[in-house]
Amino acid sequence: MSRSSRKYQSRPFKKGDVVYNVGDVGDELYLIHSGNVSIISKNGLLLSVLGPGEIFGESAPVTNSSRSATVIADTNCIINIIDSEQVRQKIKESDPVIIAIIRSLSLRLKDTNILTEKYWNELNIYKSLE
Repeated sequence: MSRSSRKYQSRPFKKGDVVYNVGDVGDELYLIHSGNVSIISKNGLLLSVLGPGEIFGESAPVTNSSRSATVIADTNCIINIIDSEQVRQKIKESDPVIIAIIRSLSLRLKDTNILTEKYWNELNIYKSLE
């Protein structure tokens, strides 16, 4: 299969490698083939740990926004990177109701992450007063 006909590019990441940072352009999404990654908020809150078969980075391409979290490889990983062209094509081919659901869920996830971090920061302030 030629590179141009592949649906994704596989890329290895070593333990500790940054897959992407908060604020990076969000034009790809990622499917974990092997290994684990941590999703970290802009202020260092661990939002999630993901493993094989799980996808991340989907919100930014869907909402046309920058990355709202940093992703770091917890272990050596192989991650399939799906480019924005493929994402846009898949979305374009979808039923409008499915498109609306995906966009809505992506926006809600982003808002939930922001609120989680806000409450985590407030909790840390209260703990520091003890």
